Amino acid sequence: MLKDDAYAQTSEPRTRVRVGVMAFLCVLSFLTYYDRQCIVRAQESIQAALAISDEQMGIVFGTFWLAYALFEIPGGWMGDRVGARFTITRIVLAWSLFTVLTGAATGFYSLLIYRFLFGVGEAGAYPNMARIQSRWLPITERARAGGLLWLTARWGAAFAPIIFGTMTRGIGSLQANMGESGAGSWFATTAPWRIAFFVSGAIGVVWCLAFYPWFRDDPAQKESVSPKELHHIEGGRGPIETGHVGDSRVWFRLLSSPSAWGLAIYFFCGGIGWSFFVSWMPRYMKEVQHVSFENSEWSSALPLICGGIACFVGGMLSDAFVKRSGWRRVGRAVFPVTGCLVAAAAMLAIRHAETARSATILMCVAAAAFDFGQAASWASMVDVGGRNAGIAVGFMNMVGCLGHAVQPYIGARVFHTFGWSALFGVYAAAFLVAMTTWAIINPTRAFYDKRHVLPAAAIS
Repeated sequence: MLKDDAYAQTSEPRTRVRVGVMAFLCVLSFLTYYDRQCIVRAQESIQAALAISDEQMGIVFGTFWLAYALFEIPGGWMGDRVGARFTITRIVLAWSLFTVLTGAATGFYSLLIYRFLFGVGEAGAYPNMARIQSRWLPITERARAGGLLWLTARWGAAFAPIIFGTMTRGIGSLQANMGESGAGSWFATTAPWRIAFFVSGAIGVVWCLAFYPWFRDDPAQKESVSPKELHHIEGGRGPIETGHVGDSRVWFRLLSSPSAWGLAIYFFCGGIGWSFFVSWMPRYMKEVQHVSFENSEWSSALPLICGGIACFVGGMLSDAFVKRSGWRRVGRAVFPVTGCLVAAAAMLAIRHAETARSATILMCVAAAAFDFGQAASWASMVDVGGRNAGIAVGFMNMVGCLGHAVQPYIGARVFHTFGWSALFGVYAAAFLVAMTTWAIINPTRAFYDKRHVLPAAAIS
């Protein structure tokens, strides 16, 4: 990091307010994946109560990803224009509202509308988290911070069925001991899955009430940030320009950036491969390994738990490599390249698993291997985005989310035509294509100015 004698010699302690910022973002990251995945646990109850077919439920799941992808760029653009503090608060309040309304759905069309609007509301969350990191964190802390973000995201997905299932069972148990008259009549007669959605949505509102009064977009505006910490942040991140180039120039440079397209395609292909763990995995365990859905909560969660740990470990190692060597391009690329290669091999090996235990181990290896490079990839998105991190990450994440959106259709067609073996081959191929994109990704250059290379002092 840059050193300054005046700061180095002062006895004033250096605060760590940025740790508090990351704590807020990690809770937010957990909630994004929890709220989008808890519907999977309630799927059977929703279909029975609302008379929704499997095909209609598939449309409901897909509409979230479509809306999320379409509104990623507007959500990121809003953060670049008015600041992440206001934008993220608006995002969380919106998706919390539609999480609550999911529990109030009365049929297929109302559920479809609520889940589409849920996707609209949640879109832009990660681009704005990237924008916050670009202003609050030095370069050599970004991969580790990204690892924490994705650890909590993966764990949000992993624990969503467990937490939501426990919540609904607890609500059902309380209802069994209550009468249907008096003050508790509404609670006693409302389906447990509906109340669980109400509670899940309320958590996001509580987060907003804590975050908005406390957070500031610029660390220099936060009074509790000491001069030492401010110097540490500003010296390690490089200068941040508050202005923006014209819109047409931003789009031209973004859409002509090899790094932006490389990262977008990486997350598109990686999203197709990773989506197995939140879509086909329970069905594979039931049909091939003969493990029922009720008994597969933990076996389905384990790959995501391992993936979350790998996100954090990979981020720490990537930051350490960059800090020691100064080779940021190599220090970011080696982890996703290695991870995608191992993930592809593990996916192919699952086809030959003979027991539920061996299949679960291989799925854990595949998930952890891909996520081993997630933090380095995220840090690269922040670096390439620079002062326009919101809109840049919005674009890259939009393309990546399209991978999640098309995966159900691709997977279903391949599965019904060729079977499980071919489906795992498709996932392995997706990881391999993602690996090749790192030949053109250069995280040392911001997309908006090909001459702009972040100062060497910032990564020393």
